[in-house]
Amino acid sequence: MSRHLRLIAVCAGLLASAGCSRERRLPTAPTDPAAPQPPSAAQRRAALALFDAVIEHQWVTTSPLVFAASDGTVVWTNGPCVHFANGQPQADGSLQGSLDGSLSPTSGTLLPTGSHTYVVSFSNCLVDSLAGIELNGVASAAYRVTDWSNVTAMVSADSVRGGGLTFLSNVSDVTAAGSAVWTSVSSDGRATTTYTPATGSRLVNNSTGNVATFGGGSYSVIPYPPPQGSSARVEYRFDALQIAINGTAYTLNGSLEFTYGFRSGSTTYTGEIRIINDGTLAARIYGDVRNALTIEILVPLVPL
Repeated sequence: MSRHLRLIAVCAGLLASAGCSRERRLPTAPTDPAAPQPPSAAQRRAALALFDAVIEHQWVTTSPLVFAASDGTVVWTNGPCVHFANGQPQADGSLQGSLDGSLSPTSGTLLPTGSHTYVVSFSNCLVDSLAGIELNGVASAAYRVTDWSNVTAMVSADSVRGGGLTFLSNVSDVTAAGSAVWTSVSSDGRATTTYTPATGSRLVNNSTGNVATFGGGSYSVIPYPPPQGSSARVEYRFDALQIAINGTAYTLNGSLEFTYGFRSGSTTYTGEIRIINDGTLAARIYGDVRNALTIEILVPLVPL
């Protein structure tokens, strides 16, 4: 995910809470006395955590190519993770990088094209000061690149802990382990990414101890030109993504499109993510007739 898309994701996390608090069931039968009640706050969070799990796992495992070397350009080589606050440098943690087992290229330079392995060891490193994302642990990317507009990589994390990663849910302190295939293809400054986690890869919610284990399928982020009066338009697509929470298996299918406005609370949502459990529709996350983010729970979900 490019730095531009990460900023979009941060904004979505800030805006979504306002939309969720005003949710109503899609009015397909508004006079039906048997219509289900709006889900509890805990069940809304459980549904959104299923949406977020693969996103957070991706942010951790792709960190060598997304945070430590944004769009191929090395941000920090070895030493402090330096950001600028009010024009002044500020160090928050440190990292050590290596390329093919040797020293990392210097900050501000591009990683070489071809096939290489870039490994980064994070130590309380604030990799994104705007979102407050901090990483601890070792992540690696075995990448294949002809130019940095088209990237294919086998990314992995060795129990890397990430803080501040939340997108739509309240799950913000996680530990990721395992690997995935990640592709990023850019056109007109917009990168489409696809993430396919390896079976058995895991994401632990450090606040609850609950575990999400991936079992197949993929997740994609597809940007589009924004309509007039909007700042961005992004589709989040799930293709038979399998996630088990403490052993209870779910499959996520469908896509949800976010159209971001220029002011707080102006994001609109279209499309639908369907959450299936044992062949039964358990929940939906969708944009309703008002284009508001809405959640319907049909079968209670296991929380992450």
